[in-house]
Amino acid sequence: NRNGGEIMEKYKDKSLNIEERIDDLLSKMTNEEKVGQMLQVSYNTLSKEDYEKYKNLGIGSFLHVLGDEADDIKERAEKTRLGIPPIFGIDAIHGHCLLNGATVFPSQLAMSSSFNRKLIHDMGKATAKEVAADGLDWTFSPVLCIARDLRWGRVNETFGEDSYVIGELGKAIIEGYEEDLIDEAASKKRLGSQTEPDDLKEKEKKLEKLQSEKQEAITAQDFEKAAKIGCGSVMTAYGSVDSVPLNANPRMVREILKDEIGFNGFVVSDYENVLNLVTRQFIAENLKDASKLSIEAGNDMSMNTHEFYDCVSELIEDNEIDI
Repeated sequence: NRNGGEIMEKYKDKSLNIEERIDDLLSKMTNEEKVGQMLQVSYNTLSKEDYEKYKNLGIGSFLHVLGDEADDIKERAEKTRLGIPPIFGIDAIHGHCLLNGATVFPSQLAMSSSFNRKLIHDMGKATAKEVAADGLDWTFSPVLCIARDLRWGRVNETFGEDSYVIGELGKAIIEGYEEDLIDEAASKKRLGSQTEPDDLKEKEKKLEKLQSEKQEAITAQDFEKAAKIGCGSVMTAYGSVDSVPLNANPRMVREILKDEIGFNGFVVSDYENVLNLVTRQFIAENLKDASKLSIEAGNDMSMNTHEFYDCVSELIEDNEIDI
């Protein structure tokens, strides 16, 4: 509409600096529109009716959308009150591998066996070009989990067990993703690592805190290196540190990542990680409590817990969360 068009043109006005444009946009957003920007929905898990609803609602991000479907969502977003374009996320963790016909590279574990920073940088650059050509702008890569327990089924997604190698190769592929003018944001996966076993029954109590501190320190090294080169986002892991799930862990997300490391991008939960606080990790009684824990821990976006939108809107209305 006319009002939305005026707002959109102002926040796209390149004569204003980025902070002025952000402030102008935020000043015009309702709480519901802000909450909408904090939600990512998955294309392949929604009913047709719900999918249409979210396309018209102005949701902040869509997951696993390809080609023409991305174009349709962008056109819908332009017709919303503020015309804010969504971010499109994709699991392009070794090439744009969810698209038939795209280039598929070796897994990260195979990449790391080369110890070749330049080669891995070039893989990232090639991936970014193919993902961007498909209309997408956010890769959920690299995976910076530390592979210390071979019982974990996703060791092949990692760069291995050595934190120095992980940091160096993670840095290389992120620089490849974000080089030149390719508007491709890398997302470091997954803060806290989900490969370290708790083994709480196998260890004495006095070793638990030591294990937690060791894991914090090793993980922080990798993420600090990636943050310093300007990586755009971080994903919180499914697992726990010191028995506290990463998605509800202010020590790891707010204190270490945001305050100590100084990461100034945004943090997204892993797939259905807000829901998991209720159904798998049992630290929240309901989705409203889980949404509050997730936000207060430092997460800025919820991936594919669709109830998050209504829950956070209710939390704001009931003055249960700091606006």
